[in-house]
Amino acid sequence: MLENTALLGMSPEQVAAALPGAQPVRSPRRLPSGALGSLRVPDALCEGAHFEQTLFFAHQKLAQMDFVLLNPASGPGAEEALAKAQAALLQSLRAKLGPELAGFGAAPGAVADSASWAGADADVMLFRSGRPGHPSLRVVIRQRQLVDAGEL
Repeated sequence: MLENTALLGMSPEQVAAALPGAQPVRSPRRLPSGALGSLRVPDALCEGAHFEQTLFFAHQKLAQMDFVLLNPASGPGAEEALAKAQAALLQSLRAKLGPELAGFGAAPGAVADSASWAGADADVMLFRSGRPGHPSLRVVIRQRQLVDAGEL
């Protein structure tokens, strides 16, 4: 998953060549930033879990990648199964990126619904959401953009 951060900033053609499993998205989705999700990898493996990867482009450059857990468990035991997948991802991301940025509203020692890291080239976010009995897990990797305070 994190090895794909090297793709950030590449053109759609370069990304398609680097990810042979990438396919055009049937109904592209536009993010509030204006980036358009035009390519997807239907089954990306990470920490033993399968994710659908959507690639978002802005100004003909890869700006963001979304990974959504495929076939998350549902019904009784769904929360426990998702918690295991989340814990594995969290451990892997911590090992590669260090401790996550301080979160708000999480009790000490508790697993938060989201975690994020800021690196030199990318921002990485892990989200757990959904309703009880039908949870979801999502990882977002986007190109880091530093702005000057005068631009705010």
